[in-house]
Amino acid sequence: MRVSYVSPQLAAILRERVIGDLSLDFLVDVAAVGIADLDSADALLVMAINQANILPLTRDPAARRRYGDLASPAPDTERRPVSISAIADSLGLPFETARRHIHRLRARGACELEAGGVIVPAAFLSSPAYLASVMQVYGRLRSFHHELQALGVLRPLPEPAFPLEGEGLMRGAARLVSDYLLRVAAGVVRIAGDRVAALALLGAAAGGTERPGLTAEGLLRPGVRRPVRPAELSRRLRLPPETTRRQLLRLTREGVVARTPSGFMVTEEMLAGRAWRAVLRANAGDVQRLFDGLAVRGVIALWQT
Repeated sequence: MRVSYVSPQLAAILRERVIGDLSLDFLVDVAAVGIADLDSADALLVMAINQANILPLTRDPAARRRYGDLASPAPDTERRPVSISAIADSLGLPFETARRHIHRLRARGACELEAGGVIVPAAFLSSPAYLASVMQVYGRLRSFHHELQALGVLRPLPEPAFPLEGEGLMRGAARLVSDYLLRVAAGVVRIAGDRVAALALLGAAAGGTERPGLTAEGLLRPGVRRPVRPAELSRRLRLPPETTRRQLLRLTREGVVARTPSGFMVTEEMLAGRAWRAVLRANAGDVQRLFDGLAVRGVIALWQT
């Protein structure tokens, strides 16, 4: 195969863009899976709470081993409660909106309120519906890794630091995916304004008729985008149709999304703008961080056996 020369700067931009194309599709698929039976907006809220609850534990290798198995969520007594205001700030939500949604999630058993704040209880994290969603995300994560490896856009990964055996790595992998998703969401929220608009924006940006790949010369080729209709996006994101349409129209008025006769999309010109360039650059680093973490924990080695 003949490989044409490109400047290091262009090569970096192409790599970030191709990683972004694959990442957007992965992120929307993860949002479509959700958490248990929650819609994607509430799933993102639960994810943010849970990650805050277990943050001290994720820094402790012994705790990561202790609570890496699907059957072993960290008990409520070891979870650090997080304030509603902190969660609201992290997701760009008004305090009252966050409070209202958390109380609704409490009624469904997905959250508990304590003196120090809110936690996601271990009972919810060991429920059949939650475990089924973790297994679905784990499978999609493996295919995401395969896509990235096939195009050669991942840097060399570290060796396992403490290899574990079997599918007991799923819960630990799910924590790393949640961390990655929340990092991307924070960047997209800065463009879109709040978590629901950010989900709609991710969905509009993920539309594509052609996957990224390699040209005949061996160069990275970004995916080709197409418009998506609100109803299609609503089904994929598990959001109410009217909510999805309203968010897309607002994003269109703000110049963040383009409206065409065939639907809504993020155009090539928008992706080349400063805001999206920053998101794509940060995302490339976050994707590498995700798979570095999976490699250290033995997940990649397990996939390759």
